[in-house]
Amino acid sequence: MAKKILSVLPLLLITLILYSQEVQVKISTDKVRVDGKTYYVHIVQPGETLYSISKAYGVSQSDIAISNPDIYAGLKVGQALKIPASVRETQSDVDFIYHIVKRKETLFGISRMYNVSIDDIVRLNPDAKDGLKYSQTLRIPKKPIAEIGQQPAVDSVEFILHQVQPREGLFAISRKYSVSPKEIEYYNYDLVKDGLKLGTTLRIPKVKLQPVDESIIADSLLTDAPAKVSPCDNAYTYDGHPFNVTLLLPFTQTGNQSPYTLVDDIDTSDVQDPTGQLSQITQVSLEFYEGFLLALDTLKKMGISVNLNVFDTKRSQHEVSKILDSKSIEVSELMVGPFIFDEIKPVAQFAAKNNINFVSPIYSNKEGLVAKENVISVSQTFQNQLEIFVSNLTVYPEKNYLVIYDSTAWYSPGLKHFDSLLTLKFRADSVPISTYYHKTAAYKSADVQEQLLKMLKHDTINVIIVPSDDEPFIAEILGNLYAVKSYYNLNTEVFGPSRWRKLKNIPPDYLFALNTHIFSPFFIDYSQKDVQGFIERYREQFRSEPSQVSFLGYDIAFYFISALKEFGPNFTQCLPTYTMKTLQTRFQFILTKEGYMLNSNQYMVKYAPDFTVECSSN
Repeated sequence: MAKKILSVLPLLLITLILYSQEVQVKISTDKVRVDGKTYYVHIVQPGETLYSISKAYGVSQSDIAISNPDIYAGLKVGQALKIPASVRETQSDVDFIYHIVKRKETLFGISRMYNVSIDDIVRLNPDAKDGLKYSQTLRIPKKPIAEIGQQPAVDSVEFILHQVQPREGLFAISRKYSVSPKEIEYYNYDLVKDGLKLGTTLRIPKVKLQPVDESIIADSLLTDAPAKVSPCDNAYTYDGHPFNVTLLLPFTQTGNQSPYTLVDDIDTSDVQDPTGQLSQITQVSLEFYEGFLLALDTLKKMGISVNLNVFDTKRSQHEVSKILDSKSIEVSELMVGPFIFDEIKPVAQFAAKNNINFVSPIYSNKEGLVAKENVISVSQTFQNQLEIFVSNLTVYPEKNYLVIYDSTAWYSPGLKHFDSLLTLKFRADSVPISTYYHKTAAYKSADVQEQLLKMLKHDTINVIIVPSDDEPFIAEILGNLYAVKSYYNLNTEVFGPSRWRKLKNIPPDYLFALNTHIFSPFFIDYSQKDVQGFIERYREQFRSEPSQVSFLGYDIAFYFISALKEFGPNFTQCLPTYTMKTLQTRFQFILTKEGYMLNSNQYMVKYAPDFTVECSSN
């Protein structure tokens, strides 16, 4: 199959037109409640598509897909679908009305809708205290008619009146008065729902939240720019027209058969051409492309049309320049790729200049990306991973903490920055942390173990953080930790970055015995039905096993083209709040201080002493 795909690539341009046909859908009247949410039960009829079903019920295709994971393998006649009830559909009982939250709704707006207080809603729905979630079901208390007219929409709260000044954002206002942006939005819903306007007078609650540590904000991964109010324009309606998507990959074969290192957290070790005739970078491109094609097939069944333009970059900057001069590129609404550093920067610059959404699949260094919101990285550098790990880390005073540094890399700016963030974290929580500097092959094992033993404790859990991806260093440290832990029967938790999962010279026994936790933006759970369905489709279509790169190609196509359908070409401003179930990651985008979008999702993969592997999401 790979040879067949490769043979047509010299044509330079491949255009796939995926289309959908609308059919009449009969709306079901059967309802069911699952986990507090109300659904229609719809039985799929011949000729129906996800697009036609979603249009009939007035809900998005992504919402139906989230409620019915099995549809990723395609709709089947007779299949029973759970269709989320429209937000205006409420179900009552003797004491409550059930309200399903829609996008942009706030507690303040809902309290006005039902003429009840915010406190009453929060009292019955404690999870709403920290903010509402899309499709969340709220219990709204019924009130006697006599009380409804007297019940204030907003509780008795003292306010400060603030007039919006030129170039002032909600984030800046919230910091000025030490309240959260969300809280200001609650009490000024009608004034901010369409964006802040100059001269608007806002009501700022006098109740103050906990003070924010300014030093941590200054060093954080996020930009300090004023936040935008309600940045997503949900007024966009997809009319079925084809989206123009461009894919740029280095398909061209060369004589170099050596492994090609692409990125820290994407494992390409399993990407090998069984015939031995293709180089690894060519095989990686093909498998990414195959996953991308399967996603397009899924999107087609969901009623989303795509014009796909595929270009071979030929591992040449000159070829990339020729491609960027093509008129077909200028109409792109989404560009994905390439893989190689020298090819990425000109494509990112072109996309930024022409306001085209650009996704870098495997490269996230700021040197190759451009400071603009429509430039997006789905991967993370080693430095990104460390920063996100610190931001997600929960510190427990009863545990004993130790960080082990590679002394030969200690003077790197990235490691020093990590150390400063870690120090601030532990200082803020008033918890001590020990530091050990180690140099590979410089000391006898007995001396290293003696030093470690001085810092570890017998009567508590020892949390050891090792911010390194150097294989000799990690092998030596884990070996010594394993010896100390085993001999003295210590209780340990070891934390390290995603590359540890790729290292070939680390005995698996070390990882399990030490209770190792590896933080990574990607993880494939092969017990999930949608993952199993993808593997079956991949085997049937391409007569081979999918690699991690194949899963990545599928996830990128499915997520970003779905975002195009949901929000239109200006979807990047909506990415920080847009979530969707994908196969090996849970995209969570933030705007970095460098100015481009970065996937900040981080899984914690735990290797337990009972030889089980578990994954949790921060």
